[in-house]
Amino acid sequence: MKMTTYIIIGAAILIASGIFVACNPKSESKENTTVAQSEEKTEQKENPFDGLREMALYVTAEQLGIETPEGETKVYGIVMDWDLGDRIATVSAYETGDASMYLSSGGGVIGGGQHENVRQAVSPYIQLGQEFLSKSEQTKSTPLPDKGCVRFYFLTNNGTYYAQETLKNIENENSDWLKLFEEANKVLTELRLTSEQK
Repeated sequence: MKMTTYIIIGAAILIASGIFVACNPKSESKENTTVAQSEEKTEQKENPFDGLREMALYVTAEQLGIETPEGETKVYGIVMDWDLGDRIATVSAYETGDASMYLSSGGGVIGGGQHENVRQAVSPYIQLGQEFLSKSEQTKSTPLPDKGCVRFYFLTNNGTYYAQETLKNIENENSDWLKLFEEANKVLTELRLTSEQK
């Protein structure tokens, strides 16, 4: 996947920044949709980004109903923060197949795991995260990435690990983290597609 694709995805995120979509089954009535949209507008004014990001980062394997093996460190979730210049896009994904995207400017897509296309994108991403765990460092804090960077947080049964990479290295395809970034973008693309179906 070329960097132009990431730029297109980033642009799509910026365009969608005023949207906050809860991925509900299609059977939802128009009346319920109108009520939900009204509630979403109220929620946007309060900007739920920080709270949603915190929940995404601190959810435990037990809360998700995921069994973790004793004696080894298992990645059960990844939270990626992507600096888009004037805002941050946070993409969370878990072994359960669930995934969401939040924007620091407000808006995003939540509950993507209700869609098969999202679950299929999440599975290889989490599996690949396990391979990248050895390149990361354990942390007790979860700050946003530095300017011009992307930061990955690996949620494991033995604590949280992180790694940060510059977007410049990713653009130049000169990064060990390119493959993981590409998988994260596949998840993000599928989340965006579910929001377009609304």
